[in-house]
Amino acid sequence: MKNKIKIFLLAAFVILGMGYTIAATSPEVSALAMPGGAFLSYANKFGGEITKKEILAHKTLNVDGCAAGSRIFSYQIEITKSGKVSTFKAESDTLSKEIMAALKELSAGDSFEFKSVKAYWGKRKEDVVDVHSKKFVVADNPV
Repeated sequence: MKNKIKIFLLAAFVILGMGYTIAATSPEVSALAMPGGAFLSYANKFGGEITKKEILAHKTLNVDGCAAGSRIFSYQIEITKSGKVSTFKAESDTLSKEIMAALKELSAGDSFEFKSVKAYWGKRKEDVVDVHSKKFVVADNPV
């Protein structure tokens, strides 16, 4: 009986250890596996390189790693064009015409980053969660 308990506990320890190792290797997996891991998704990306074509095709921000029905309701965006930073604020999950116009003017190497992103947790507006985001950099690919 003691051996069966030892084997069970060892197996549980190994399985849990593997789960945490996998979650630590990727922010996307980590967001889904650990509490408080809400990540901003734009153009089906979590950050990194993005083409002008992708920017122009997407106007909505999404949140990943939250309960079903979660929705971004507030954010700031810092747009860096040729070293000059412009900041915009919004109270929705969509990019305004003004923000889209600024993004349209970006060239390869320019960047933008969403900051102070807030989302409703699930469908309840009483529960608010901070959403993590990463910097997007405009890729060399032409439109």
